[in-house]
Amino acid sequence: MDPAGYYSWLRSALIDGNLDTSNEYEHYGKANVGSSTSTGHRDNPYAIGSALLWAPFFLVAHAWVLIGQRMGISWPADGYAAPYTFAVSCGSALYAWTAVVLTYRLARQLFNARTALLAVLSAWLASPLVFYQYAHPMMAHANDAFAYALLLLAWFYLQKRQDAPHYALVGAAAGLCALVRNQNAIFVVIPLVEIGWRSVQIHRAGRDWHTVVGSTLIAVGSLSAAWWLTFAPQLVTWKVVFGVWLPGNPYASSGGGEFDWLHPHIVGVLLSTDRGLFVWTPVLALAVAGWPCLWKRNRRLAAFIVASFVLQLYIISAWSSWSGAAAFGQRFFTNLTPGFGLGLAALAMRAQQNVRWRWLVAGGVLFVVWNGLLMLRYALNDVPRAGPVSLDHLVCGQLEVVLRYGHRVSDLLLGR
Repeated sequence: MDPAGYYSWLRSALIDGNLDTSNEYEHYGKANVGSSTSTGHRDNPYAIGSALLWAPFFLVAHAWVLIGQRMGISWPADGYAAPYTFAVSCGSALYAWTAVVLTYRLARQLFNARTALLAVLSAWLASPLVFYQYAHPMMAHANDAFAYALLLLAWFYLQKRQDAPHYALVGAAAGLCALVRNQNAIFVVIPLVEIGWRSVQIHRAGRDWHTVVGSTLIAVGSLSAAWWLTFAPQLVTWKVVFGVWLPGNPYASSGGGEFDWLHPHIVGVLLSTDRGLFVWTPVLALAVAGWPCLWKRNRRLAAFIVASFVLQLYIISAWSSWSGAAAFGQRFFTNLTPGFGLGLAALAMRAQQNVRWRWLVAGGVLFVVWNGLLMLRYALNDVPRAGPVSLDHLVCGQLEVVLRYGHRVSDLLLGR
């Protein structure tokens, strides 16, 4: 359902010239999902950020289709043809690649080249990001990682120059995160809290309140204005489709689940065999263990990553669909891949004091192989697409998959 929901915004806006995605839902066999809103539009709860990021690729595909028609190629210029979906899929892959490159660039500010490269490649290839980059690119997760990488980079450079343009840059990046997945709106709380804490510290250092209040208002104003300006397309879409600027939980009316803030499933999100973060993607347990080491390198950056993780963990665990339903791994944390990469880099840098480099490389390769085998099993339905899987089958199956499905594995890889 998710790919149709995200993509339908783009196709409806650029081909039909409206925001009613009813015909897109019908085309993808989802006509029975959700209902009509009070404005007569299809109840589409998905964020529009991915559609906006895909738009340039879609337009290139549309131009290519029109040129192809003049050359006698029978592609329909309807937004459904293969060139369109191929183009936006390439867009997601490119955004994920950019997230990896930005993470490496940030890691190089703190660690040496080989440590940064090993950590970033491990966080990418041993996590769900590579899956949602190539196997399911028409979901929001690759774009989400890109937006968060931009936010981390903007946050890092803000510590060097805390002026209005840099606060605006952080606000715009945070707004993009919220635009791609609306629950990411919580991230903007972190810089706002930091501004308040910094203002108190400056006043305690002897600055008068008039100066402190003035600089605080400039910082909050720059950040907030950029955030709201970036997020404005989502507000307009909600107003047109739902008739209100802020519809609350748009997923509720379409059967997407409710939130129980008093009974979060934190242990399940992290350790359940039903897509538990550390069970399906064990390398991320090491990444989290590396955050205290990152704290010693750059407290401000580490605090931002940890706060992002804690806030997102609470939101996800409070949702009735906390496992991600049909998903490869705990997909809701894919956006934090840049933060995990930095944690791995910090841990690897610390480990080099006692562990030979070749063993660190071997460990990274081992985690990548684990993830690759799990992706093959997921594609082959050897592990269920949704719901829990027994721990012994999850682990032991990794050793048996090539022997049991050798012929199908080769066909799958060559077919892909």
